[in-house]
Amino acid sequence: MDIVLFNISDLRVRDHEPLFTANKTNNDLIHLFIWDCKWDDKTSNDIQIMGKYKKLFLKECLLNLYKNLNKLNIHLNIYYGDPESILDNLIKKYNIGNIYTYQYFNSYSNNKINYFNSNTMYHLDDLPFEINEIPESFSEFKKQIKFGVRNEFFTKSNNKSIKLDKSININDIDIPDSKLLINGGEDTAWNTVKLFFNNNLINDYKKFRNNFLNTCNLSPWIDFGCISPKSIFYRLKMYEKKKGKNESTYLFWSDLLLNDYYKFISIKLNNKIFEKYGISEKNVNYSTNKVSFEKWVNGQTGIPIIDSLMIQIKNTGIISNKGRYIVSSFLINDLNLDWTLGAEYFNKILLNSDIAFNYGIWQYIAGVNSKNDNSKYFNPIKQCNLYDKDCKFIKHMIPELCHMSNDILIDPKDGIESYHNLLVKINYITK
Repeated sequence: MDIVLFNISDLRVRDHEPLFTANKTNNDLIHLFIWDCKWDDKTSNDIQIMGKYKKLFLKECLLNLYKNLNKLNIHLNIYYGDPESILDNLIKKYNIGNIYTYQYFNSYSNNKINYFNSNTMYHLDDLPFEINEIPESFSEFKKQIKFGVRNEFFTKSNNKSIKLDKSININDIDIPDSKLLINGGEDTAWNTVKLFFNNNLINDYKKFRNNFLNTCNLSPWIDFGCISPKSIFYRLKMYEKKKGKNESTYLFWSDLLLNDYYKFISIKLNNKIFEKYGISEKNVNYSTNKVSFEKWVNGQTGIPIIDSLMIQIKNTGIISNKGRYIVSSFLINDLNLDWTLGAEYFNKILLNSDIAFNYGIWQYIAGVNSKNDNSKYFNPIKQCNLYDKDCKFIKHMIPELCHMSNDILIDPKDGIESYHNLLVKINYITK
């Protein structure tokens, strides 16, 4: 008897290599997802590991996965508890021969496990360099991507799926009441992708990729593995073959590749992606001001563009990539706070927070992803002028500021009357 183990980052049926490979055998199979009890715990920085939006989105993904596996005559067993203990008990009880699963951060040290490194657009084994030689810059990495994408996997059940007695009902897991702007699951992911291409929304990708109210952000479904990067790549190639290539289709591919890049970087760095100083040799004396951090979290910094982005995160669990850079830079460079605080908060609350990408971006901005001090600064006033010059986003997220002039909202200078006091005053001209 074998196990197919699903992780939080591969909740789909189509193009799932461990699922496909296991069902090519003639062995009895336990298809398993473990809801980690530690997701309710807090980090050393007193930040909950998984928040309400991610829990609800995960629940919807699992319900849809259960349904789609059932169509293939496959039963999904769901357990709650400590993953390593549960796996050890199942291995002993059922004399498990193999465990098929994607490589993930909660990887287990057990010789029964067959890890797959194919939960990316491009396969790890096809890279033109060893993983330890991956370029430190994304632009250099991208120049060397001159090979193809492997085929998708379409699973047929071997009709030997086992239902376990102790499998729980996902509805029995207590999840705080909340509302999502989008629904989780493979079906919703595919409907969204089809709409994205069939309605030619891809052609406007260059325009809306940095829009703070971007409603065509596919990353939550990609990050939870509801749809594979390969599947999206082939939809993109079909579109380009029919409609032609353009700058927007190139940028879309490049953003997909950026996800691959940070996954590969995380394999190279392993646990160093979680360490405060990464692989750098810099030693920063970060502030430990918890009041500043809480004001950043709650959107009370006194700087409207920062506050509106943080309120968006708090109320929806979603942020655009450009917004992510701006608020991350503000925490690190303007508040001088430890970047791991921000990374842990994003990991808790954001739906689009793949661990490798999330920590990779934070390390990139903090300048600890290489041995060179190359921290990145995104001036909030400059960014607001570029991406919310008419202040529509600010006024949408903070209606009480609608009566204020755009000039004041973009650059509050000494602060805005009857609004939050400035948490930090910055010389925006010279910095």
